[in-house]
Amino acid sequence: MLNQDTDHNFTCSALPLPHPAHSRMAVTASHTQLSHLLGAFHQQQLQVSDFLVSLIRHTGFRDHPELDHLLAHSEDVLNAFFHHPKSAKPVLHWANTLIKGRYAQAIRDLADKDNGWHFVPTRAAMEKLETFQIEDMARDMKDLSPELWDLISLLLSADKQSCDEDDRMDTDFDGDDPADSQSKAEKLAKRREALIVIKKVVIISILMQSTNQQSNMLESVIGIFLHASNTPSKVIETLARMGISISVDSIHNAVHSLSQETHERLRAMGRSLLVSYAYDNFDINFPNVVPTVEKTTDTLTHMTSGGLIYLEHGVKEDDLKCSNELWKTNLLNPDIDHSTVAPPRTVTDLEGLHPEQDHPSGLTRRERFNAWKFRLDLCTYGPHFYRQFHADVGTPEMVEQIPVVKMRWAPAKSMDIKQSTVSGNIKVIPELLEQGGVGDPSQDDSSIWERDVLSIVAYVILFHGDLGTGERIASILQRRSIEHSPWQRYQFVIYIIGLFHLKMACADAIWRIFIEPKDGRDDINSLLQYVSLHRPKETGKIGSDPGFRRMHEVIMHTGAALRLDAWRVEALRRNPAWKSLDDFAASNPSFKDLTEMSEYLASHYVAGAEDLNIFELRCKPSAERDQQHENILQMHQYFCLYEEMSFAMNYGDIGRVETLFPPWIYIFKAVGKHKYATHMVKFMTDVHFVYPAPLRHSIRYNMLPNPKGEPGKSRGVDWVVEQMINLPTKDTYGGRGSNYTKKRVLEESPLIQAAPDMRKTLTKMAIHLEEHGPNEHRAGRTTTHVIPDIIGQGIGKMMTTEKTSGEEGGDDEEEDNSEVGPPIEPEDLLVDT
Repeated sequence: MLNQDTDHNFTCSALPLPHPAHSRMAVTASHTQLSHLLGAFHQQQLQVSDFLVSLIRHTGFRDHPELDHLLAHSEDVLNAFFHHPKSAKPVLHWANTLIKGRYAQAIRDLADKDNGWHFVPTRAAMEKLETFQIEDMARDMKDLSPELWDLISLLLSADKQSCDEDDRMDTDFDGDDPADSQSKAEKLAKRREALIVIKKVVIISILMQSTNQQSNMLESVIGIFLHASNTPSKVIETLARMGISISVDSIHNAVHSLSQETHERLRAMGRSLLVSYAYDNFDINFPNVVPTVEKTTDTLTHMTSGGLIYLEHGVKEDDLKCSNELWKTNLLNPDIDHSTVAPPRTVTDLEGLHPEQDHPSGLTRRERFNAWKFRLDLCTYGPHFYRQFHADVGTPEMVEQIPVVKMRWAPAKSMDIKQSTVSGNIKVIPELLEQGGVGDPSQDDSSIWERDVLSIVAYVILFHGDLGTGERIASILQRRSIEHSPWQRYQFVIYIIGLFHLKMACADAIWRIFIEPKDGRDDINSLLQYVSLHRPKETGKIGSDPGFRRMHEVIMHTGAALRLDAWRVEALRRNPAWKSLDDFAASNPSFKDLTEMSEYLASHYVAGAEDLNIFELRCKPSAERDQQHENILQMHQYFCLYEEMSFAMNYGDIGRVETLFPPWIYIFKAVGKHKYATHMVKFMTDVHFVYPAPLRHSIRYNMLPNPKGEPGKSRGVDWVVEQMINLPTKDTYGGRGSNYTKKRVLEESPLIQAAPDMRKTLTKMAIHLEEHGPNEHRAGRTTTHVIPDIIGQGIGKMMTTEKTSGEEGGDDEEEDNSEVGPPIEPEDLLVDT
């Protein structure tokens, strides 16, 4: 019986209730038991609901076993309420109200500022955008509100059977291998799970942003991405109203804030004085420009891009403090004492920069590189047997390698200046310096930038650029040399030649040697005939204007095929039974055997080697000569020089690059690229014989930065400007529509941030080469065009120039104005070897 004690609390010691340990079925009460209990409640004037509420709330029964039993089976109690026809609706309403409150609180908790998902567009920071990861956001959402996370998961997969059927339809596989089908099913399942995670993050983010407008991290990232992708404003506004993106105005505020942050970062970099500057012109098309009487319909806009790159490898501020010292000995100085000036250096002086060292092989440094290249091609493109030695091939010796350090840089704000003129460069240089927060504080020039600049009057600044930029800078220095102020005469400018454009010039020189002469295209062993084997649809284009990447691939692929054929010819010469490289492989040669053989190939199959004198071959009687073979010997030589330049640049071997300057200077001189020859001599003699040692180190070790910080990934600074600034800018901002404007380029430009398998092609070429024997000497064979000794011609022209003018490049030869090179195409920047 229920008894009421003196303090009006209830005990239940007399109630015949089952033990808590009994099963749920065992606690079902009979009609008689329920009647007795209800009678007891009536006698005590107590409602059952009051009893249950009082029992649960009273602190005196908190540890009572019957209360423990009730709480342990609360789910059963609530389930009974839910299924009773009279209580189902109130219970559902109660549960709904409770759950809504809990989920609303979960959203408020997630939208709290402390979680780091607030983004204020007017205070946008690049670091916050760069570190944002949707995976991190998903993990934190799940940890902070697991119940809400599970609810969204359930709602997204409400019809589980339908979802499973869709997955099964997606995994339909035509093949017979069950493993492939299972693998595909696993990939689709992972993909579906990843998409569900993204959807959950988006849904919860929309709820958070609707609760707190500042909780908009995901919407901000999406909005800025849409803006960068040139999504029309109407689309962005539509998505903003859905809660998926921030508004167009907010995006503009964020972009302005990011541009301002980048401006401040540029000033911090520039004021360290430990940076170099790079700039280049770029043309961008805005077809939406409306023609007027005052303005033509030309929609091509000429602008200038630039960037700041930190000087690495121990460069110090004092290393650049030599402006006055250099001006005293500068030939442009009107007050110079010519009696103290040393005679100008020549290309001959460059040949001794890195003297040859005796080597056990007896080969020169260049021949050893060629031998390495022969081995590499055999182990890369030859029959499968030779691939076991690929790891043994390694890399050739380094002459003087720049340590691998990841490039640190920042793009500058694009300038509405046409840089392809001297006057344009006069404007570009000071404006770029002001973006870096440096200049001459005493100057009162008008500028869009702050006049709070750090003085660089006593320092020199390194400027990277292509040949055209170098010519215009030279004109500025000459024109301004009579000015009294170091700033006005641009005394601080040190021009650094762009090695990527130099490499392009090398490819163009080879085109001029082997393809441009019309009578040199008909021989069966001419370069254009080889091109027709692996690029049959492009012979017209390559014969007229191949562009850099196309010519680069012609050199690489044809060179590899010729070197593989040289292996075959040499193997056959050594043993008539070795009629192919497979036959040679059957003899199981060791890597030592291959090394010895490659060294012989380098010294007997490539013109320019000490054991192979092309002049002596051409002095033999006509019946003994093989003119086509002589041409191939030179083709080997120039192709290997190009390969060596590519390798040296990619691996940052600045010493090897410098050893290649003399032969390429001679080649450029012989093929009519006089400007390149002149500027290369001037630049290299200045670096080694004019500039003080600290400045020399600063220049040489920062000509080939490494954007990725990985071995073999060094690049010329001019490549960095083209690939990492100009190409993204033109791709992002060039086009038709309201999003494509000059104003947007100027505002946002600081925010810019698999090789084919050639074996089949080389196999096809191998058949042709075996038939026509370019690497074999066939006495009496003639050619329609004898390739001249280009390097010998270049040496002769350089000597004539030095004698007649007294300085490099002073000759009156007809200049080829096209030698600066055509505009860089996007595909040219994909060259990775």
